[in-house]
Amino acid sequence: MPKQEAILNRRDGLITFNGFLWQPNITMKFSEVEFCYSTGGTDLQGAYQLQVMRPNKWVTFALPILSGKNCYNGISFIVWYMDKNRPLPPGELFDPYREADYERRKAEGFPPPLYSSKIETPEATPEQQAE
Repeated sequence: MPKQEAILNRRDGLITFNGFLWQPNITMKFSEVEFCYSTGGTDLQGAYQLQVMRPNKWVTFALPILSGKNCYNGISFIVWYMDKNRPLPPGELFDPYREADYERRKAEGFPPPLYSSKIETPEATPEQQAE
């Protein structure tokens, strides 16, 4: 059985998720991945969990790296993170990379976001926001 991996590759715009049962992991362009959410049982238990539709003939589903509290939180975070034209999402995990990411986007002329969003994604500091 292959090692199951879940990778969000922001730099190259790729997402890796586990294959069905014994099948190898699947790596796809993020822009081509289809997300959906579970409907749960008759009592809605397990509903609104974010899922990735595997590109196979059976249309099976994989749970992505992080689902959050519900599908809306999960997809919001994943889209924010995968859009390399936006600042990194908040969180200590990203703090060591925040300045380098800002400088990269600045050198590229702050290109517009790749994916539309209603969520504000401000720069980390007021000085950066002023630029």
